Amino acid sequence: MALLPPDPVYTIRNVDNTPVFSLAFNFLPGGLERLLAGSKNGYVYAYNLQTNRVQQKIKVGQAPILHLLHTEDQLITQEKGGNYKIFNLTNSGYQEDTLIDMDYPGFCRFEANTKLKTLYVPDRESQVYIYNFTGEKIGSLKPEFSEPKLGDPMCMKYIELAPEKSYLLVGYEAGWLVLWDLNTSQAIGKLQTKECPMSVDFCKDQQRGIIGNASDVIQIFSIGRKDLSLVHGTDITIKNHGINKVQSRLDAKVFVSGGWDGHIRIFSWFSLRPLVVLTEHKRAIQDVVYSTEKVSMWNANIMAAGGLDGVITLWDLYNQKQ
Repeated sequence: MALLPPDPVYTIRNVDNTPVFSLAFNFLPGGLERLLAGSKNGYVYAYNLQTNRVQQKIKVGQAPILHLLHTEDQLITQEKGGNYKIFNLTNSGYQEDTLIDMDYPGFCRFEANTKLKTLYVPDRESQVYIYNFTGEKIGSLKPEFSEPKLGDPMCMKYIELAPEKSYLLVGYEAGWLVLWDLNTSQAIGKLQTKECPMSVDFCKDQQRGIIGNASDVIQIFSIGRKDLSLVHGTDITIKNHGINKVQSRLDAKVFVSGGWDGHIRIFSWFSLRPLVVLTEHKRAIQDVVYSTEKVSMWNANIMAAGGLDGVITLWDLYNQKQ
């Protein structure tokens, strides 16, 4: 390894050591900096990043919060089982505005275009439904081809490759990765991956993407600049099986994987080699996110990771030599 494992800048024990399924940084007007933790018990805990203590407890439902998104004035949550809730942020707190009930049993997280206020929501039989932020269904993505059988959506990534050119990468149960043109609602490319993909991300600057799955291999792929074809690239072998989350860092220098073994692995985009393995967590990592703004406590962009051990770790890795 090129680097010795650093220590986290802070470790948060989630309320009652409740397993953490999803995370989101939240920067609000007035300088309020928070980290939201979607938990197994159906709560979203809002941690104030200036005190690292719970500032607010938001009761969503009874099921684990698989994914969440916070805009300037709305909180969107996804519960295991298919409930999607849209809360409006008011002076008195969060008020539930819309419920979307999909009856979807899987673990695929929704994706969103926050500019157009559009949600991409997974469903059974290879379908993805499109909603606006008011809960109105406005479209769908359904494969027209009968072969190959895709199975249910397992992971998604919204990407913009050019101005007003938006796409959705969808990984399916049968091991296929499909690129959808959101302007035409047509599938324009597909790639057979090694196993059922569990997480996918794409780095526009690198023009490459990452796929994590249940195996001991992380797959790298690319999207052709002219024909938008999906092309298999390098395979990266890791020590233990199972990746729940892959995420590219905003500066396009590194990417991260969160594993079933509780390990967080940081890789160089340039060499595709592991830079460091972080072993602070003792159970599976469920989510890894990067802050889009500097957190004032550390004057740095921070990476947060959470998992089934009920621990949230905060990391300042931007100052490490790459």
